[in-house]
Amino acid sequence: MVNADLLTKHAANFKVTKDNAAEYFKQLFTKHRDIAEHYNAEDIDPDSILKSQRYIMMGMSEMQLFLRLPKTVSDERQWRSALSGFKESFGDNSVPMSKFNKYAGGMTAEQKKEWTELLNKAYADMKTWSWY
Repeated sequence: MVNADLLTKHAANFKVTKDNAAEYFKQLFTKHRDIAEHYNAEDIDPDSILKSQRYIMMGMSEMQLFLRLPKTVSDERQWRSALSGFKESFGDNSVPMSKFNKYAGGMTAEQKKEWTELLNKAYADMKTWSWY
C-alpha cells in the first residue's frame, strides 16, 4: 500500500517554479535519453532547456500532475481524473504510457520507494482501464 501521507508531505515541500520546471526536463532528458526523443529534444543541449519557454511551461504542467497524485490516490474518481491528465499530456507528446514511471530523481530512498509504488499503481490502473 502506498504511503500517501509521506508523499503528500514530500510534494508539499516542492514549489513549482520556472527554474525547477526547466530543471525537471533537464534531469529527465539527461537520465532518460529515450524520453527526450518524444519531446523532440534528443539533439538539444540539456543546459539550453533551462532557457526554453516551451520546456518551462511543459515542465510546470507535468510537475503539477505528479504532485497531485499523492492527494488523489485514495479517492478513485479523483485518482482517475489525475491520471487522465497524464494520459493527455503524454499523448500530446507521443510518449508511450509505458514510459510513465520514469523519474528524474532528487529524493530519499524511502521517498523513491513510495513514489515507485505510487507510479506502479498508476501504471497498473491505467493498463486496467485499457489506456494503453
